[in-house]
Amino acid sequence: MNSNQVMSRAQNGCRGGSRGTKEPLLIDAVIGKVVKRNRRNLSAAWIDYKKAFDSVPHTWLKRVLELYKVDGTVRDFLGQCMGQWSTILCHLGERMTAAENHIRIRRGIFQGDCLSPTWYCLSLNPLSTLLEGSGRRFQLRRGGTKVTHLFNMDDLKLFASSHSHLKELLNITCDFSNSIRMELGTDKCAILHVERGRVANSEGIDLSMPISIRTLSEAETYRYLGMSQNIGVDESGMKRIGADTEVKRGRPSTSSLENEIQAKRKRGPAVVALPKDIRKDGVDHWPQVGGSLRCKYPQCKGNSTIRCSKCGINLCLNKNNNCFENYHKD
Repeated sequence: MNSNQVMSRAQNGCRGGSRGTKEPLLIDAVIGKVVKRNRRNLSAAWIDYKKAFDSVPHTWLKRVLELYKVDGTVRDFLGQCMGQWSTILCHLGERMTAAENHIRIRRGIFQGDCLSPTWYCLSLNPLSTLLEGSGRRFQLRRGGTKVTHLFNMDDLKLFASSHSHLKELLNITCDFSNSIRMELGTDKCAILHVERGRVANSEGIDLSMPISIRTLSEAETYRYLGMSQNIGVDESGMKRIGADTEVKRGRPSTSSLENEIQAKRKRGPAVVALPKDIRKDGVDHWPQVGGSLRCKYPQCKGNSTIRCSKCGINLCLNKNNNCFENYHKD
């Protein structure tokens, strides 16, 4: 598959050489900045499948292997393995008496092995071919790159330059999903319309299937690949969420860390002046100098210390205190 470049470039879930979620998020961020800066029109849609891995039919999984001319021996082997897929019901680690027989899995694909994600992405690859062949794309600049959609496993985002073009892409997606008997999770789908770089309030789009997809307003965001988005990534919202998460975990927020760093910069580094009359009385190296370590001599409370290479403790070298000499005498 990698040598023949079977998988669409838009699929970043398990395509060889892809960078996972970083690539679609970077492309999406670039599109958002271009739309805002140049005051462009954009129509986008986020599509989510309902129980994607659990709903893809076995007949389509077999058919897609034939479409991409997978070797017949491999197809027969996978077909036999698929016929043996089963599971059992357990409660608290013990098998339930009411479910002695194995439950056959007649729909969906296993998760957790190396083949299933690739096989699942291959089952949705014809949708990428249909979308790219429609000619309805968003062009970053004149004569530049054109983007139709971004795929990350089953997370799909569509891009178009107008309402009507987005409607065509949505109809293609709905017709393909209906033909392979997969349902869209309409409660997790959303549409965004941008006119001259600003979010436009508009009604939903009438599609070929009797479904309703909500339209985002300027104040609403959609969480895509772990990032809150509207026109591009909502950076301020993500920083706020990250700071709240760190506070809940018991860690200082970004603002408090920045304040602490600024305070340390104002104080400046601590400088320790070494006395001139120090000789080689067991101290050959002074590897650590710092102003935040307290003196280990009981009668001293100074914090301008240096580590002794002989005994490995921090002692004050002030001539008035003379903690170094007193400690070794004791």
